[in-house]
Amino acid sequence: MWNSAENISARSASFREDEDDEEALRWAALERLPTYNRVRRGIFKNIVGDSKEIDVEKLEIQERKVVLDRLVNSVDDDAERFFDRMRRRFDAGKSGMREGRLKI
Repeated sequence: MWNSAENISARSASFREDEDDEEALRWAALERLPTYNRVRRGIFKNIVGDSKEIDVEKLEIQERKVVLDRLVNSVDDDAERFFDRMRRRFDAGKSGMREGRLKI
């Protein structure tokens, strides 16, 4: 009864919600810091998935590499999604458009 699939999934969902709530509280605490301190602090998720509050200036070399890799990959993903959306908009617009004509 205690280890049924429903109980396990409910407990894991509850655990994820608790983690999300904890992370939201951490971000809220960071947002209340003075600007000078706020821009130098963040919440870092390491390779294992554990999150911790960090001072950006004091990152270890491996952590810096992970942060930079994530930033570069997120920019690539965002640009790709942006251009895909633009392409879909243009394609959708072409189907309903007439050929352009100018009156002079």
